[in-house]
Amino acid sequence: MRPYTYTLHTLHVVITAFMPVLSLQPFFPCLLIIRGIPGSGKSTLAQHYMQSIPDAVHCEADHYFINKQGQYCYDGRKIKRAHEFCQQNMRNALSQGKSVIVSNTSIRLWELTALLDIAASYDITPHIIHCRGQFISTHNVPADIVARMALSYEAHPDETCYIPG
Repeated sequence: MRPYTYTLHTLHVVITAFMPVLSLQPFFPCLLIIRGIPGSGKSTLAQHYMQSIPDAVHCEADHYFINKQGQYCYDGRKIKRAHEFCQQNMRNALSQGKSVIVSNTSIRLWELTALLDIAASYDITPHIIHCRGQFISTHNVPADIVARMALSYEAHPDETCYIPG
C-alpha cells in the first residue's frame, strides 16, 4: 500500500480525528512517532502537536545532548545512550498514562523497532509520520551525511508522509 502524503493542514485534520480518544487520558494515551532525515521538520511538527495534545511528552534522542545551559553538544560516541534515554522517557510517560510524541531520524526499520516494541508493551497502536521537509538541519549535519541518510531511508508500511507546506 502506498503511503498517503499530507500537508500540515490535512495532517492536522487526521490527528485531530484522534482527539476524542486523547481527551480520555490517562486511559488512552497516544503515541506519535515522527521520523525523517535531519532538516525534514520533525522537531517543528512535534512542537506543533505538543500544543494540540494535552499533557503529551516530547521525546528525542537529541534532548540527551542538551547541557544545563541549554546548548546542544552532540557526541557521536554517546548516540546509543541518547536513544536509551529517549526510550526510557517514553516508557516513563506511557506508564503514567501520558501521550508521547517521539521525533527521531529512525532511518532504518530496525531503528524504529525499539519504539514499536515499547508501544506494543503498553498495548498502544503508534501513529508513524514520515516528515519530508527540506530545511537546513538545526544541528548542522553535513549535507553529504543527510544525502546518505535519505538514500538509506526505509519506509514503514503504516506510515503517513507529511510534506511541510
